[in-house]
Amino acid sequence: MKINISLSLKLTLIVVSISAIVVFSLSFLYLDSQDTYFFDDYVERGVALTKSLNAGIDAGIDLEDNETIQKYIENINNTYPEILMMSINLLDEGNNLKVFVSTDNQSIGENASFVNKVALDHYFNNTYVDASVVTDEDAPKITVITLVNVSGQIIGTYTMLFSMEKTYANLNTQRNFLFLISAMSLFALVFSFLYLLRRIIVKPITTLRDGTILIGKGDLDVKIDINSNDELGDLASSFNQMTSDLKTSRSKIQRYSKTLENLVKQKDEFIGQLGHDLKNPLQPLVGLLPIIEEQEKDPKLKEHLHLIVHNVEYMRDLIFETLELARLRSSNIKFNIEPTNLKSEIDKILERQSLYLKENGMDVDNRISDGFFVETDKLRLAELINNFISNAVKYTQKGSGKIIIDAKKEKEFVTISIQDNGIGMTKEQQNRIFDEFYMADESRRRVDSSGLGLAICKRIVEKHGGKIWVKSDGKEKGSTFYFTLRVSDMKKGGVQNG
Repeated sequence: MKINISLSLKLTLIVVSISAIVVFSLSFLYLDSQDTYFFDDYVERGVALTKSLNAGIDAGIDLEDNETIQKYIENINNTYPEILMMSINLLDEGNNLKVFVSTDNQSIGENASFVNKVALDHYFNNTYVDASVVTDEDAPKITVITLVNVSGQIIGTYTMLFSMEKTYANLNTQRNFLFLISAMSLFALVFSFLYLLRRIIVKPITTLRDGTILIGKGDLDVKIDINSNDELGDLASSFNQMTSDLKTSRSKIQRYSKTLENLVKQKDEFIGQLGHDLKNPLQPLVGLLPIIEEQEKDPKLKEHLHLIVHNVEYMRDLIFETLELARLRSSNIKFNIEPTNLKSEIDKILERQSLYLKENGMDVDNRISDGFFVETDKLRLAELINNFISNAVKYTQKGSGKIIIDAKKEKEFVTISIQDNGIGMTKEQQNRIFDEFYMADESRRRVDSSGLGLAICKRIVEKHGGKIWVKSDGKEKGSTFYFTLRVSDMKKGGVQNG
């Protein structure tokens, strides 16, 4: 299942993530720097005490006087409550570093810790004073080790164990306060961004979306109001210009359409009136000329009369087809639509055309099954089939023609196909074959045709609510005409479900 996430939510998530990373990273960097600062502070205290002790020793304090030294460091311990333990470690005759005096009486006389020895070895014969730091994360303590420097000679180390409990308590307070400030800053940042996001991006995009929906529905009076000097403002201006242009174009199209409708109506009226005016004078000629031709004895004159009769009949058919096309365009024409057995009805049409088909050597195979019932006007269906048969006869070599009629059901329609083995069609001819008065050049040379028969077929099918089309693989490869009729569930005397 696809879930749509709005643009504002996507951008918000991105900004919240980035802001949280930046804010909390800066907070942690600050806390890390504070940790280092506190460590350095204790080291500086230890170094300061070291300098004071070294200065006292240089001033005359006797290192051999254990009691004096012991009291001295105990006094320092009392002065600085954060010092948990302090000791002086000196080298003995065997060059071993021993605890000389210490606030921890149990450690006096023992070997100094390894780190003291390392510190002493590292700074031996070096007048630079430094410290080694050891921390215990479970207990907030720091051990500072410095050097005993007597008149420029390194003879041991000082060890001071500081308690960092108070400092860490202050640091935790700062940490909690900093996290609170960070969270509030993040909230303010996100809220500000959401406000700006909605005002600068989301609202204009929503306005554009709503406007395009209305434009898509045909409302060209919509004006997209986005006052911003950026790409969104330019886009809104382009949309407004587009709707203005579309409105102008639609007005022109409506005027042209109305003009065209009037012209078509006038053309149909003109054709209808012209057809009636031409049909009346032709009627006597159609009736009398064949009689005159039959009675004429002069062969040459008889040939001329035959040509005249042929052309008069062609003019009559052209007038009838033109009138028929005009009537089919009218919305007032009514079809007598009724449930019809397709195979049975086409068999009747073929039976009526049997003599015409036989004279032209045309073999017709009706493959439609009895199960197809369609909604159609029987007279119009006959007109369709007769027109397709007539076309197949015209465009197929005499004596070798074959027509196959078939049908298949597709949902609520039945598709009827009429296939011939005639001269076929090019792609261009297939695209224009149903246009009024269209005739391919080759067709004009070979047969007489008004170019209206297939246009009439198209109108008849469309009046039935169906579609019509043609397929051909090319010249000399035959053609197949298709048209659809709506399926009927009714048959004579009952209901047909197939």
